[in-house]
Amino acid sequence: MASIDRDHQIGPQAQEGGIGARLHHLWTLAVAALLMLIIGLPAILIGHIVRTAFGVEGFIFPYAKFGCRIYLWSAGARIHVSGLDNLDPKQGYVFVANHQSTLDPPLLFAFLGHNVGAIAKKELLKVPLFKQAFPLANVVPIDRSNREKALESTRRGAQALRNGNSLMAFPEGTRTIDGRVKEFKKGIFYMAIEGGVPVAPVVINDTRLVMRKGSGKCLPGDVYLEILPPVSTAGYSISNIDELVNHVRDLIVPHVRTD
Repeated sequence: MASIDRDHQIGPQAQEGGIGARLHHLWTLAVAALLMLIIGLPAILIGHIVRTAFGVEGFIFPYAKFGCRIYLWSAGARIHVSGLDNLDPKQGYVFVANHQSTLDPPLLFAFLGHNVGAIAKKELLKVPLFKQAFPLANVVPIDRSNREKALESTRRGAQALRNGNSLMAFPEGTRTIDGRVKEFKKGIFYMAIEGGVPVAPVVINDTRLVMRKGSGKCLPGDVYLEILPPVSTAGYSISNIDELVNHVRDLIVPHVRTD
């Protein structure tokens, strides 16, 4: 199982692997499929039942977190977490992180310490069971190709925040290969301002060395999750949102290691 180290550490650079790394990647895909069948499907079915019959929200979160931890373990990720003491467990947040790997969403989902929903590309609705799971996990799909639908998603995300939920997002919109942080999109920051919640900057290091975008390989190694002090959205509006976006990105960038 992935371990938690509360002190941020700097790990060695992962070395390129051969056929063993490719087989390991196939293993993680097999584990992910099994987790969806063994944990995901029953949790989704029961979650919809208890939500419809009893109005109970959040049933799926403990099972999803457990599944994410198993998946990270299957990838050989040794997790080091720091900065959780910057968070108030009673406060909702928008968690904004740099994006390096497909390991990033389960990493945040499992180890942030909150029941965290997410902003996700609408294309993920095509993944089996995701369409059924998203409403239970406060996941807001975004259609960037349709401005009207994107605005409606922004309003739904802001309402989820006003209801006391937390959301996470990767505002670069895509994974980076070399670690360099791309420019941030503004959508999640609109939600934070409209929802009246702080933005918590999150730094991810070395997931790209364990599972690099497009490589088809998986190399066991250390990955690092660091939560920086939250930034209040008080005083920000649509007119000065660029200041908030740039400020949060400027907080994250110095902590991210690059090639």
